Amino acid sequence: TKILSTREMLKKAQREKYAVPAFNIHNLETLEVVVETAAELKSPVILAGTPSTIEYAGGEFIVAMAEVAAKKYNIPIAIHLDHFEDLGFKSTMIDASHAPFEENIETVKKVVEYAHKYDVTVEGELGVLAGIEDDVVAAASVYTSPDLVEDFVKKTGVDSLAISIGTSHGANKFKPEQCTRNA
Repeated sequence: TKILSTREMLKKAQREKYAVPAFNIHNLETLEVVVETAAELKSPVILAGTPSTIEYAGGEFIVAMAEVAAKKYNIPIAIHLDHFEDLGFKSTMIDASHAPFEENIETVKKVVEYAHKYDVTVEGELGVLAGIEDDVVAAASVYTSPDLVEDFVKKTGVDSLAISIGTSHGANKFKPEQCTRNA
């Protein structure tokens, strides 16, 4: 099994009507637990690395570990650069959601045009996710307006879209009393 592009993986998921989970990995241990769990569930998976992950672990090592995992577990795996660019990954994310809508479109469109020349898939972001992920910081969420999604996708040509629906960036810390299950 080889590393797939997110385009290939997500098109199949769309055709067959299922979701593909994406997890930020930070090192060998987090990559292993994500891939082992995906294999147990017979699920394709997207492994995402942030700039600090790439700086810490090295892009070439992330690629090599993902290739080993794809062969070992025989599941579809894609690797994705989250808020980063280059290094030979075949999927990347550009977050210009902090900018006004038209400026976001302009920035993302330029990245898409460049990336598609190299068969790299691009994820854009519309809306603002609260939280902290590397140097991406937002105190509050701005939900993605469904009315803008189609226009954004058509004008930018993105392959996939990160939206804000109450999700958040980064690790969340909870108090023990918040960690309960209801019926």
